[in-house]
Amino acid sequence: MGRAKIGRRSTRVAVLDRRALLRGAGACLALPWLDGMAGAASISKAPRRLVYVYVPNGVQRPLWRPAFDGAFGADTPWPATLEPLRPFAGRFSVLSGLDQATANANGDGPGDHARAAASFLTGVQARKSDGAAHLAPSADLIAAHAIGADTLVPNLALGCEGARQSGQCDSGYACAYQSHISWRSATVPEFKETSPARLFDRLFRGGDGVAGEWERSRRRSVLDHVGADLGRLRGELGTRDRAKLDEYADGLRDLERRLERVSAVHSAAPETARPPDLPADLGERTELFADLIARAFEVDATRIVSFLLTNEGSNRVYHELGLDEGHHGLSHHQMDPHKCAALAQIDRFHVQLFSTLLSRLAAVREAEGDLLGSSLVLYGSGIGDGDRHDHVDLPVLLAGGERAGLRPGRHVVHPAGTPMNDLHLALLERVGVWPRELGDGRAPLETL
Repeated sequence: MGRAKIGRRSTRVAVLDRRALLRGAGACLALPWLDGMAGAASISKAPRRLVYVYVPNGVQRPLWRPAFDGAFGADTPWPATLEPLRPFAGRFSVLSGLDQATANANGDGPGDHARAAASFLTGVQARKSDGAAHLAPSADLIAAHAIGADTLVPNLALGCEGARQSGQCDSGYACAYQSHISWRSATVPEFKETSPARLFDRLFRGGDGVAGEWERSRRRSVLDHVGADLGRLRGELGTRDRAKLDEYADGLRDLERRLERVSAVHSAAPETARPPDLPADLGERTELFADLIARAFEVDATRIVSFLLTNEGSNRVYHELGLDEGHHGLSHHQMDPHKCAALAQIDRFHVQLFSTLLSRLAAVREAEGDLLGSSLVLYGSGIGDGDRHDHVDLPVLLAGGERAGLRPGRHVVHPAGTPMNDLHLALLERVGVWPRELGDGRAPLETL
C-alpha cells in the first residue's frame, strides 16, 4: 500500500485500492472517488454492493402485489403500498412467488416469527433448542468473508430495535432469532448496531463505535481534525474533483450536525427518562442510517449492509402515524377494517423509508453513474401475510443494480415453490461470490 504525505504534518493520504484515507488525531476520514487519485485512470468500473432491508410481520398482499406482470409503464395501475416508490418506477422490480420453506414449522410447532427472520438470509431451518441458536452463516456474511477484506469494514449489520442475545422467545425459540438476520456462524449472530451516532464514529472517527454521548458531544467535527490537510489536498485537485470534495465535506458536516441535534434533544432529559436507543423516532433513525450507508459506500468503507428495520414480531406502536396499537397485534387483523387500515399505513410507511434509502444512494455520483446503479438493494420479509403467518409468495423488492446486470422496472412472477434462496444465490453471484450451497437454494435465479 503506497503512502504520500500531505503537507508537513503527520497526517497522510493512503492509497487504498480506489480510495484515499486521511488520518488525524481522533479522526480517520475516507474520501470519495476522485479522478486525480493514484490509479484512477485504470479503474474501469465501480465495486458492486449488497444491501438487505428486512421488515417484520409481512404485508397486506392486496395492497402490495401489482395487478399485472411485466414492465412498469406510465399508465400502469400502482399498488397503494408501493406508491412512495413511484419516483423509482424504472429502478426497482417486484418479485412475486418466492417462498421460504425453511421458515415453515416442518414439525416444530408454532413460532413463525422466529423462523421467518432466522431463515431469511441463512436459508436454514431454526429449531427449538433450550434457547440456543443453530443456523448457518447468512448470505451477507458469506459475501463479507469472500470480498469484505477489500474494504475498511467487511460488512455492517444495522437495526432500529435492540437485540436479545439469550433466552427463549416466540414459542420457545432462541430470542436471537427474532432480532437478527445476519449470522456469523451457526451459533453466533452478527453484532447489530442500533445507534447512528456510534456508526458514524466507527466509520469516520476511527473509533470502535462505543464512545459515550458526552464524549461525542465534546469532540470537534471530524473535518476539523483533518481540515488543514484537506485544504492542501483540495488545492492539488482539478475543478471537478474540488467540487466533488466540497460536496462530500458539506454533506458530512450536515450529517454531524443532525446527529448532534438528536443527541442534544435527548441529553436535555433526565438520564432516567432517556430511551435506551436514540433517536426513538423510526423515520428519523432510518434516515440517518440511510445517509450513513450512502456515505460508507461513497468512500468504499464497506460494500455489504443488512438492515433489520424492526425486530421480527415487533409490536412497536407507530405514534408518528397517529396509531395507538402495536404492529404485531394489528397484523392479526382477521379482516377487521380498522386494523387493515392501520396496517396499510404501516406497510406504506416502511416502503417510504425504503424510498429514502434509494434516494440517498441515487444522489451520490461516482465514476460510472450513481451509487444505486452499482448497488443490489433487496427489501423483503420472511412472512407473506401476517394474519396467516405464511411463508409463501413473500413481499420482495429488488432495486438498483443496473451496472451489475439487473433489469429493474418489472413485476416478475415466479412459479409457485421457487426458493427465496435462489434469489440470494443470484445476488451473491452478481458480486462475484459463489457459495457451495445456501439452504434449499437450487440455482441462481435467471429472471433478474
